[in-house]
Amino acid sequence: VRQILSFNNKELNDLLKAHWGEIRETSADRKAQVVAWKKELTPKLLAKANAGNGRRIFLKTCQNCHLLFGTGGQIGPDITGSNRANLDYVLENMLDPSAVVGRDYQMTVVGRKDGRAISGLLTQESDSALTIQTINDKLFVPKSEIEERSLSSVSMMPERQLDPMTKEEVRDLIAY
Repeated sequence: VRQILSFNNKELNDLLKAHWGEIRETSADRKAQVVAWKKELTPKLLAKANAGNGRRIFLKTCQNCHLLFGTGGQIGPDITGSNRANLDYVLENMLDPSAVVGRDYQMTVVGRKDGRAISGLLTQESDSALTIQTINDKLFVPKSEIEERSLSSVSMMPERQLDPMTKEEVRDLIAY
């Protein structure tokens, strides 16, 4: 999707947004973060990574939502076959996950009549109810209790995933 967007073709961009999902330009500060991490994460530095530690960090931070080699959750995309060897791809998706969000991963926000709000992935809809997968739970919401419903342009994946990590942890996770 990002490669198609790089053509700067309005017709293609409109088709992508209509059929694929939410697409927006990455902000200048996020682009600067990607550039800074690319300078830091050289092939020489990545060669020194501790893959075991990278796996531990993945299990702690990523596996609740992402499947990798058959282990993990199914809230976010299965990243086993993703373009993980491409540093740009990995950094762009980790630092700005809301820039490109496929329709299957767009968050549904439900406002209930009792004032509570639920945000998550719509996994099933019937004539009478919605099933929403939040980060922690699968919730059944009767349509009779829904006041409003919308699709969010924001990914369920938190932004700036790398901020709380040390440089060594980021190196190990990216190498893993």
